[in-house]
Amino acid sequence: MESLEAVVEELLAGLREQLPPSGFRLDGIEVHLGAEVELSGEELASALAKALPGVEIKITLIPSLLHCLDCGADYPPDEFPCPVCGSAAAEHLHGQELQIARAWGQTV
Repeated sequence: MESLEAVVEELLAGLREQLPPSGFRLDGIEVHLGAEVELSGEELASALAKALPGVEIKITLIPSLLHCLDCGADYPPDEFPCPVCGSAAAEHLHGQELQIARAWGQTV
Protein backbone atom coordinates (compact mmCIF):
# COMPACT_ATOMS: atom_id res chain seq x y z
CA MET A 1 0.00 0.00 0.00
CA GLU A 2 1.18 3.49 -0.79
CA SER A 3 2.06 5.83 2.05
CA LEU A 4 -0.88 7.59 3.65
CA GLU A 5 0.39 10.95 2.40
CA ALA A 6 0.54 9.65 -1.19
CA VAL A 7 -2.99 8.25 -0.92
CA VAL A 8 -4.31 11.57 0.41
CA GLU A 9 -2.56 13.53 -2.35
CA GLU A 10 -3.99 11.20 -5.00
CA LEU A 11 -7.51 11.59 -3.61
CA LEU A 12 -7.17 15.38 -3.44
CA ALA A 13 -5.72 15.61 -6.96
CA GLY A 14 -8.81 13.85 -8.29
CA LEU A 15 -11.05 16.14 -6.24
CA ARG A 16 -9.31 19.28 -7.54
CA GLU A 17 -9.97 18.15 -11.12
CA GLN A 18 -13.71 18.02 -10.39
CA LEU A 19 -14.10 21.34 -8.55
CA PRO A 20 -14.39 24.75 -10.20
CA PRO A 21 -11.00 26.51 -10.37
CA SER A 22 -12.27 29.43 -8.28
CA GLY A 23 -15.37 30.81 -6.59
CA PHE A 24 -16.18 27.63 -4.66
CA ARG A 25 -15.79 26.88 -0.95
CA LEU A 26 -15.48 23.20 -0.14
CA ASP A 27 -17.47 22.34 2.98
CA GLY A 28 -17.22 18.56 3.10
CA ILE A 29 -16.27 15.31 1.44
CA GLU A 30 -17.39 11.71 1.77
CA VAL A 31 -14.79 9.02 1.11
CA HIS A 32 -15.74 5.43 0.38
CA LEU A 33 -13.17 3.09 1.96
CA GLY A 34 -13.42 -0.59 1.07
CA ALA A 35 -13.06 -3.10 3.88
CA GLU A 36 -10.22 -4.82 2.00
CA VAL A 37 -8.14 -1.65 1.66
CA GLU A 38 -5.29 -1.83 4.14
CA LEU A 39 -5.95 1.60 5.60
CA SER A 40 -7.50 2.77 8.84
CA GLY A 41 -10.55 4.97 8.39
CA GLU A 42 -9.53 7.02 11.42
CA GLU A 43 -6.02 7.60 10.10
CA LEU A 44 -7.35 8.52 6.67
CA ALA A 45 -9.87 10.96 8.17
CA SER A 46 -7.14 12.55 10.27
CA ALA A 47 -4.79 12.95 7.31
CA LEU A 48 -7.56 14.43 5.16
CA ALA A 49 -8.57 16.82 7.95
CA LYS A 50 -4.98 17.98 8.18
CA ALA A 51 -4.84 18.54 4.40
CA LEU A 52 -8.29 20.20 4.31
CA PRO A 53 -8.65 22.23 7.53
CA GLY A 54 -12.23 23.25 8.26
CA VAL A 55 -13.70 20.75 5.79
CA GLU A 56 -16.06 18.06 7.12
CA ILE A 57 -14.65 14.60 6.45
CA LYS A 58 -16.96 11.59 6.34
CA ILE A 59 -15.52 8.10 5.87
CA THR A 60 -17.98 5.41 4.79
CA LEU A 61 -16.76 1.83 5.14
CA ILE A 62 -17.84 -0.33 2.20
CA PRO A 63 -18.15 -4.03 3.14
CA SER A 64 -16.68 -6.72 0.91
CA LEU A 65 -18.97 -8.49 -1.52
CA LEU A 66 -18.20 -11.16 -4.11
CA HIS A 67 -20.18 -12.05 -7.25
CA CYS A 68 -20.28 -15.64 -8.48
CA LEU A 69 -19.38 -15.83 -12.16
CA ASP A 70 -21.27 -19.12 -12.56
CA CYS A 71 -24.65 -18.63 -10.88
CA GLY A 72 -24.72 -14.84 -10.35
CA ALA A 73 -25.12 -14.94 -6.57
CA ASP A 74 -23.63 -12.13 -4.47
CA TYR A 75 -22.13 -13.12 -1.13
CA PRO A 76 -19.58 -12.00 1.50
CA PRO A 77 -16.02 -13.34 1.15
CA ASP A 78 -16.24 -15.32 4.40
CA GLU A 79 -18.76 -17.61 2.64
CA PHE A 80 -16.35 -18.42 -0.23
CA PRO A 81 -16.72 -20.55 -2.31
CA CYS A 82 -20.18 -19.60 -3.54
CA PRO A 83 -22.75 -20.72 -0.97
CA VAL A 84 -25.35 -21.23 -3.72
CA CYS A 85 -23.50 -23.36 -6.29
CA GLY A 86 -20.09 -24.08 -4.74
CA SER A 87 -18.14 -22.37 -7.54
CA ALA A 88 -14.80 -20.74 -6.83
CA ALA A 89 -15.16 -18.44 -9.85
CA ALA A 90 -15.87 -15.03 -8.37
CA GLU A 91 -15.10 -11.36 -8.78
CA HIS A 92 -15.07 -8.53 -6.25
CA LEU A 93 -18.10 -6.26 -6.39
CA HIS A 94 -17.27 -4.16 -3.34
CA GLY A 95 -14.63 -3.83 -0.70
CA GLN A 96 -11.71 -2.48 -2.72
CA GLU A 97 -12.96 1.10 -3.09
CA LEU A 98 -10.92 4.12 -2.11
CA GLN A 99 -12.48 7.22 -3.62
CA ILE A 100 -14.13 10.50 -2.87
CA ALA A 101 -17.77 9.61 -3.42
CA ARG A 102 -19.13 13.13 -3.07
CA ALA A 103 -18.13 16.63 -2.15
CA TRP A 104 -20.24 19.59 -1.14
CA GLY A 105 -19.79 23.27 -0.70
CA GLN A 106 -20.95 26.70 -1.79
CA THR A 107 -20.32 29.11 -4.58
CA VAL A 108 -18.73 32.23 -3.14
